[in-house]
Amino acid sequence: MTISPGKKGRHYFSIGGQATRYQQNYLNAGNVGFLGQFGYTGQYTGNAGGNGYGPADFVLGLVQNVSLASPLGLVGNRQWRVAGYFQDDFKFTPRLTLNLGIRYEYDQPWYEQNDKTANVLPGGIVEYAGRVPAGAIAGAKVCPTRACYNGNYDQFMPRVGFAYQAMDKLVIRGGYGGTSFFEGYSFNQRLTSSPPFSLAINSSATVPSPGSGGSPFTVADAFSQPLGINNSLYSVWPQDVQPAYIHQFTLMTEYALTNELSLSVGYHGQVGHHLADYRNGNQLTPAQALDISSIGGCGAVNIPASDQSPYFPLVGECGQILITESQARMTYNSGQVTLRQRTHHGLEYTLNYTYAKSLTDSSGNYSIANTSFNGLSFQNGFDPNADYGPSGMDVRHSLNFVGVYEIPFGRGKSYGGSANGFVDAVFGGWKTATSAVLYSGFPVTIFGPNNSNTNNGGWGLTRANQYRPMIIKNQSLTDWWGTDPSAQPCLASPGGVDNGVCAYGSAAPFSFGTAHNSTQRAPGYKQVDMSLFKDFHVWHEQVVGFRADFFNIFNIASYGNPDNSITDSNFGQITGVRSPARQTQLSLHYIF
Repeated sequence: MTISPGKKGRHYFSIGGQATRYQQNYLNAGNVGFLGQFGYTGQYTGNAGGNGYGPADFVLGLVQNVSLASPLGLVGNRQWRVAGYFQDDFKFTPRLTLNLGIRYEYDQPWYEQNDKTANVLPGGIVEYAGRVPAGAIAGAKVCPTRACYNGNYDQFMPRVGFAYQAMDKLVIRGGYGGTSFFEGYSFNQRLTSSPPFSLAINSSATVPSPGSGGSPFTVADAFSQPLGINNSLYSVWPQDVQPAYIHQFTLMTEYALTNELSLSVGYHGQVGHHLADYRNGNQLTPAQALDISSIGGCGAVNIPASDQSPYFPLVGECGQILITESQARMTYNSGQVTLRQRTHHGLEYTLNYTYAKSLTDSSGNYSIANTSFNGLSFQNGFDPNADYGPSGMDVRHSLNFVGVYEIPFGRGKSYGGSANGFVDAVFGGWKTATSAVLYSGFPVTIFGPNNSNTNNGGWGLTRANQYRPMIIKNQSLTDWWGTDPSAQPCLASPGGVDNGVCAYGSAAPFSFGTAHNSTQRAPGYKQVDMSLFKDFHVWHEQVVGFRADFFNIFNIASYGNPDNSITDSNFGQITGVRSPARQTQLSLHYIF
């Protein structure tokens, strides 16, 4: 609801409210899917105990693994989001206008309509909405709220802006705004995915052994396997999980060089707090992992209390607890220059250059392969600050151009003004357009072997040690890190050995790598596209349009990211191309 704006003197007021009902109905399928999956591993067409050929098992109908989510896992999340706002556009002087406003929003905590919600408190106590369901672990209790986490009442979002005409040809604009929103976590990270609400078939058949041919499933009976409760993975939201909050700042100047040509120079920045991050809450410290290893590993009995993982009573020493929290942060700062030519003698274009820097300690819900944040979570869940660095989308230099030019030939144009009707129809009125995208390379993190043994479950990959900056010389596609001795990693066992030259090396056992995220850069990207087009007026309002598009017209190759693991034999090698091959597309359209 919005109340119509009202004007009083130099003030222009607007006020309104919003109420939105969100419903999310989905099948709690975990990672197996509700259409089902058959797994053919080649176990039944190979020698006993060895691997055969998976497609051969498929042809023979010998299923080794079957998975299928149960429709009983259907859930329905519900939530109200309500908000109100007020804004005043104040004409302070004939040259200065101020925009002052504020918005308040409340995101009701998500709840499941049938109370299929569970959370886990520190120490491993499971709590359920409404009641403790059948199949729950012993010692579970009822949540104090239906959502099993607390609401947040701090979503105040101010707005401050101004526009000032300093001179007839110079305008300065600036502003600040706060934006708050609750991020949409993946299904597997919602509180409806904990046991016993995630029901599925996930069964493996007996494989061959020296004394047995095994017992494969058949296509006809595979889905008749019994449903089971996924007791291996609980989802956890801290009680104080909060919506993300983004501060945005802008200061821009625009100067009219001519009546059609303007130059804009400015700054844009963002600071984000309470962004989503994920980690295994049951992770061990390196010291605990070392102690556990010395007494026989995770299966050891009588593990000392000092070495027990945070959720040991619930999932044991090596079980995993997926915590979805709101502790991540980010910053973005950029300087921008834009040259804009409005139509002048048939030419119009926009040229933009941006220099920017983006920093964060979390990649969000999905990892970014072969760039910076390869894992879903922090390398070390006890030290999130160690992951702070350039984000996977950090592009320092970016140049963009788009322009359209009407070729000056034909009647009324600079050339061919006296051309006859046929010549004008065929050769007059053509236009050409060009766009270009050029930007510097994405960041790359250097990874090493997983020596920490802290039960991170592969969610946060282990970075290498870094001893000094890498010196890049003689780059090539087969060796992007170059030929300088510093680019040769130190891989001495047991790790952590600095030879005085190498930039990176293996971390010592039961330790995390010292390298930060995003310390190196991948190749940049370049692409130029062009188009040629014209409308032919064949009769009255009937028009036939022709268009020729040339993608990557100069066939520029922009290469993928280099291998970034120091333990790989092809460390630094680039094998992929990101840009498309040159393509030509011809099209006609008819308007009547």
